[in-house]
Amino acid sequence: VANYNSELEDSEYYYLPSDWEGRKLEWKIPYDTTGNMLTAIFLAAAFVMIVIIAREEQKARTKRYEELMMDYPGLIMKFTLLVQAGMTARKAFQKIASDYLKRKPQKPRFAYEEIVTACHEMESGISEMEAYRRFGERCGHVKYKTFATLLIQNLQKGSRHMGEMLEKESVEAWDDRKRKAKVQGEAATTKLLFPMILMLGVVMAIVMLPACLSFYG
Repeated sequence: VANYNSELEDSEYYYLPSDWEGRKLEWKIPYDTTGNMLTAIFLAAAFVMIVIIAREEQKARTKRYEELMMDYPGLIMKFTLLVQAGMTARKAFQKIASDYLKRKPQKPRFAYEEIVTACHEMESGISEMEAYRRFGERCGHVKYKTFATLLIQNLQKGSRHMGEMLEKESVEAWDDRKRKAKVQGEAATTKLLFPMILMLGVVMAIVMLPACLSFYG
């Protein structure tokens, strides 16, 4: 190209030959791929962030579900005792909420927080039936929805069999918790299997290494 332009002797322009030694030439401006690379990097980073956020949200939902499941037996048993002692469902809710607020832990418990919210709703003018319905919907757990349904039926049809239904629900809740604890124990045992295998390998190495050294020695 330098030889080609030196032959033309034109200082104002720089010429690119269309052919050279019988071969046709095509000239193109080099394509800058920096923008595409940055775009791909940002898209990949955004995808990774979305996946991480989705996993964290899923973990949070799972943790919340398990916490609601674990707190339900104790909550329903306390509520049953308060109702059998002569309190109305609303007074029992307020008693549970006040006890929770007095000894509120550093880490809030979802079920009791929702009870506190339900009490605030009733104090603000929302009907008792609607507050119970919202309580069950916010918890999102089938057990709490069943509990809310029992409370609504109590308001609609009276509290004649309320104690019996609560006792039955309490027994079922404790049975479910026992089954859940058993499953968690089996899962923990499975997780410990790999470390136990590693420890067995270490023990076998300690036992066999001196024998092998003495044999080859």
